[in-house]
Amino acid sequence: MTTLVRPFPFASLERVSRESVAAATRVKRRARAIVDVEAIARALSDLVGEPVSVSIRSFAPIDPARGADDAIGVVLAPADRAHDRVLVEVEGALGAALVTRALKQRAPRITDPSRGPAPAVAGALAAVVHAAARRAHAGVAMKVVAAGPGSALARDFARELGQGQTATTAWLTVTLGADAFSARASVADAIDPGAPPLTPESLARMADAAIALPLVVATTLASRDDLAALAIGDALAPTGFRLRADESGALAGPASLVAPRSERGLAADLAEGGRLVVRGELETHPWSPPMADATTTIEVLDDAPVVVRVELGTVEMKAREWAELGPGDVVPLGRKLGEPAILRVGGVELARGELVQVDGEYAVRISSR
Repeated sequence: MTTLVRPFPFASLERVSRESVAAATRVKRRARAIVDVEAIARALSDLVGEPVSVSIRSFAPIDPARGADDAIGVVLAPADRAHDRVLVEVEGALGAALVTRALKQRAPRITDPSRGPAPAVAGALAAVVHAAARRAHAGVAMKVVAAGPGSALARDFARELGQGQTATTAWLTVTLGADAFSARASVADAIDPGAPPLTPESLARMADAAIALPLVVATTLASRDDLAALAIGDALAPTGFRLRADESGALAGPASLVAPRSERGLAADLAEGGRLVVRGELETHPWSPPMADATTTIEVLDDAPVVVRVELGTVEMKAREWAELGPGDVVPLGRKLGEPAILRVGGVELARGELVQVDGEYAVRISSR
């Protein structure tokens, strides 16, 4: 038996630029802050009585001239954030199908697709989309900013962007039952809101996902020369070490749970028996040290110390357990305290070592860089 082996057709792969990938990420984040597309698709399915799905075909800078002649447009925004607008344009056939099925009527026959949509159809579509948005965003008041011919609304949307602001359009395929239609959605992208804010509810939805936070027990200042000279076997004695040994020899005292690059942490107390008790307070842990008095730039750079954090292990729990955490709760420690101790500078791990005593003071003896 002869097996025919052909090289993979790399030349036929779709070429995607970094700019288009960045635009896709930006639009998804921006749109997510305004509307939940999947939730709206489910709400539309309930309203029209048929399955509705939305898939993204491509992304491009907003171009009002590229819309369909018969497109119907609806501009939506949260009632308390009128500037967070999203423009939705659908081809006339899709607009008519959504309206008639939501109203349980027969779809009209389209005789001249070059003619713009009737105001009544645009208004009815806006009402259907608004109803779906309200169902999809329970607890968030949504409003219709405008409705009418898609091309006119796209020109207005682009014209009303702030100075230097741009917008990106996502080209969509919307399936309604067994039929597929074209649509597009445009959002301003000059301001990237980043990832959605983390809330107790979003943490709870992450369920069993593991989240680990370092246990910070000291923050100290060190010169660049001292840090550069640290070798295996050397010891760094932090001035801000906050733990002390109790009668049994175990470490106890104030500590903080702080993400590696964060400047805010959750205050806690290490108690007897290796228990970590949450205080429920936020603490500040800045990476920027105070500047020394100097007269020249070189002196500033030469005298500027570096902030060093000392971490004794990490605390790891499931996301839903973090969501349920409150003042006074006891947090289990993920591993034996202090094995190893970690020195972190600017969010980056610099060295590891073991906790020792030098002339009665705690220090970290370097075991690896």
